[in-house]
Amino acid sequence: MRSDESRVARAFAALPGAIRAAFQRVELLVLDVDGVLTDGRIAVAADGTESLAFHVRDSSGLWQWKKAGFRSAAVTGRGSGIPERAASLLPFAAIRSNALDKAAALRSVLEELEVSADRIAYVGDDLLDGPALRMAGLPIVVGDAEPDLAPLASYVTRRHGGCGAVREVTDLLLEARGLRAPLLAERLGERGSGA
Repeated sequence: MRSDESRVARAFAALPGAIRAAFQRVELLVLDVDGVLTDGRIAVAADGTESLAFHVRDSSGLWQWKKAGFRSAAVTGRGSGIPERAASLLPFAAIRSNALDKAAALRSVLEELEVSADRIAYVGDDLLDGPALRMAGLPIVVGDAEPDLAPLASYVTRRHGGCGAVREVTDLLLEARGLRAPLLAERLGERGSGA
């Protein structure tokens, strides 16, 4: 067994049984953007143009989640339009921007995608995410989230927002369903299930 594969498998196996079960139930991964898919910093040019940086491994994790047959969505409080423009890089089934009421935005996503709240993982980092975290079957916060959110989370990532936290979550979600090893073998060009 490869060290990376065993690291994820060990991390998943070390979770309490109820948390492992929650990971196994997830059908939809819903993400905040600023502070989860990014490190929370916003670069503003002299002309007022804003830019955000997304970690390529988070994007890769989302595409692997999609390849496995599952969906993801974004709920963000800002209205920059950046998540919509990044949709070609990030496979979102739904995006809600200008969502200062994250619970209402999440309900809208659940209705559109016909998923119940107990079948979603929601990943947040700041106080606005609190109501959505309370709704989710699997509430997750990134490692550098606002400390007041920690009591709402079933899982806290080891990685920080914008630094692979989303990839950490997608790896665990795929591991929970027994899908990570086959996807990894395919990506690495291995033959046979034991390769």
